[in-house]
Amino acid sequence: MSKRQAERLITRLWYQKSPLSLLFSIFFLPLSILYWLITCSLRILHERMRPSSLVLKEQSLPVIVVGNISVGGTGKTPIIINLAKQLIEAGFQPAIISRGYAGTALALKNSVTPVFSDSDPGYCGEEPVLIVQSLKNVPVIIASSRASAYLHVANTLHCDVVLSDDGLQHYQLPRSIEIAVIDSKQGLGNGFLIPSGPLRELVSRLKKVDHIVVTGSDHFGIPEQLHQFSTKYSKVITCIDAMREIGPSGNTLLYSSIDEIRERLINFSTLHMVAGIGNPDKFFTTVGNIFLASKTKPELLRRAYSDHHRYKVRDAQALDAIPRNEAIIVTAKDAVKLQALDYSFQANFFIIDIEMVLDTVITKAIINRLNQK
Repeated sequence: MSKRQAERLITRLWYQKSPLSLLFSIFFLPLSILYWLITCSLRILHERMRPSSLVLKEQSLPVIVVGNISVGGTGKTPIIINLAKQLIEAGFQPAIISRGYAGTALALKNSVTPVFSDSDPGYCGEEPVLIVQSLKNVPVIIASSRASAYLHVANTLHCDVVLSDDGLQHYQLPRSIEIAVIDSKQGLGNGFLIPSGPLRELVSRLKKVDHIVVTGSDHFGIPEQLHQFSTKYSKVITCIDAMREIGPSGNTLLYSSIDEIRERLINFSTLHMVAGIGNPDKFFTTVGNIFLASKTKPELLRRAYSDHHRYKVRDAQALDAIPRNEAIIVTAKDAVKLQALDYSFQANFFIIDIEMVLDTVITKAIINRLNQK
């Protein structure tokens, strides 16, 4: 069984109701209890050992943590990007910190690294590189310790608010505002902690966050588990911001409306949808929705890789070996890694840029909090 197949099996057991899922959860319950005891102890330890310098810095340089209480992709990175854009429009100068998950820099315990648009995603992680490419003139800093990244920002950069990409469970990092991001389709699964379920922390943790952002299709509404937090949650507007077509010579064509995107794609016989993200089905659904208003559409083939998949040249070559009347369409995160290979695709190659727009109620509340600092 491949890593991807194992991930999909465990995900089904976490999120689908069945006798087998219940047996799975019960079998691993002792480990979940042990996990809870360890994480609770670490939380208390990190909060008590938080350096006073961090606490003092946070009073003048607020921290907004955007994370989740479950494993897997919920859409944190697009939320970070949109929040940063709205804060800039409101006159703030944000900086962003991250651990650079899946990058080799994560193993360097005392290293603090600035990320640039041409940084190697294999070293920095693809998400920080994507953020830098999406936000011009916004510093992005990675470190294995978010607290170290925050101190670097506070001591060396000119900014007035720090956004942490993930980090709800990184309790050494002080925080002024917490935002939990939850997928509308998956919700919180069976409600159990790892490994019996998908949760990093108990559902009750959501009582302490400031805002709950629900991502995904309106078709699924608000997960039932969140109804008790009705004063905190809101849906985000998810849409295709644009589609980029990358030619063999590296030239880029931009399609900015759904009609333009549909018109360009509809003449291909097959679209190979490629996603190495936490929730690839969300991307596949987004691409499929492009053709809802069309009587005909290409055959849509799914190629799902593991989250944070490290593409090799052989992966690119395998994708590129398609007929000329077919096309490859990838997520922006996957494009960052594929383009870093310095491989020129001869096939028709498209990148879908997804935008998530925070509810103005949330952004206004955040801006009001920041102005009170």
